[in-house]
Amino acid sequence: MGVIRAEHVEELLRSVDAEAVLVVRGGAVEVVPRARLGDPGYRGALEVVSRGELEGRTAGRDPAALARNLDTAVAGLGG
Repeated sequence: MGVIRAEHVEELLRSVDAEAVLVVRGGAVEVVPRARLGDPGYRGALEVVSRGELEGRTAGRDPAALARNLDTAVAGLGG
């Protein structure tokens, strides 16, 4: 099982924050406001995709398929 799951994709798409970002930090996936990426606790976090970027990819796509694609990309980066 990958790090990024359909629940993470759904959480990002449901976010009320238009600037929300899906990140991987310490092996955990989180949806956070872009403004928090400057906080010391997020230093070194891998920014995977923003809500806006993901919305452009979702037309008719299953969240599980999107999650698999994102997870493959992260794995390729060593995340």
